Amino acid sequence: MLVVGVVGSPNAGGRTRVAVDAVLAGAAAEGAEVRVHELADTTVPDVVAAMGEAEAVVFGSPTYRADIAAQLKGLLDQTPRGAAYESGDPLRGTVCATVLTGASDHHFLAVEKVRAILGGFFGVQLLSPGLYLPSAAFTEDKTGLVDDMRQLAERHGRALVELTTAVRSSKWLRELRPLV
Repeated sequence: MLVVGVVGSPNAGGRTRVAVDAVLAGAAAEGAEVRVHELADTTVPDVVAAMGEAEAVVFGSPTYRADIAAQLKGLLDQTPRGAAYESGDPLRGTVCATVLTGASDHHFLAVEKVRAILGGFFGVQLLSPGLYLPSAAFTEDKTGLVDDMRQLAERHGRALVELTTAVRSSKWLRELRPLV
């Protein structure tokens, strides 16, 4: 099983990458192959192609004014969903998880915005709940997560593999598509 992490930060590295890496570590512990693509240093077509190869995708973004980063929004705007005028549908049948980072707890509801886009617009199956990690979740030097938050992120990765296995074994869940 391939799980692709997409880091939607305008800058490579940083706290969002740390958070996505922790989720992917949990997925890898369950036997998944994992890869990361940072929108700050790769092209949208490359990321769309990577999503098309994956069985699961972890979308990570810093939170700005209670919303996802423009880079991730731009990727989602350019991701085809199988309409008659589009070529491709890279997220069809894919299971997704969301990981947002922010300065404080005040922006945690941004998780629900991106989940609504993924679930409603793209018709993907989503790991619930979404993960939101404020500054307090990170070590002082911001290069890691404090132990309980690292364990939580890794549990999300493990659960993502389990949910992906369940969706992959279901004929009907794999076949669901956006309604419009």
